[in-house]
Amino acid sequence: MKEVKNSKSININIKEITSLVSRTARNSYGVVAIASKDEVDLISKITKKGKMEEGVFVTKRSDNTFAVSIYLVLAQEIKITEALRECQKSIKFVLEKKYPKMCREVNVYVIELR
Repeated sequence: MKEVKNSKSININIKEITSLVSRTARNSYGVVAIASKDEVDLISKITKKGKMEEGVFVTKRSDNTFAVSIYLVLAQEIKITEALRECQKSIKFVLEKKYPKMCREVNVYVIELR
């Protein structure tokens, strides 16, 4: 018998996932801000990914898992690849702790440098 419990928890917790991802990203080195909805709106129309809050997309999958994409504004005088890698690792760690084996992807993108 298959357990369907996870599908409901994802529906209920999308805002919680978005909030958790946003908080974790804001605390990461080099992150100035999370892109606003207006900045990411064109991208969402082109890619048609899941539900967006701020610059965070949460895409539910049919196997009761989810993927997260976040669009960031970074500081200019930092090593971009290092900042993105650390932010991605932090987000993945926090999501794995809260939602074990449910987060399949964490994609981190840079919209702007300030």
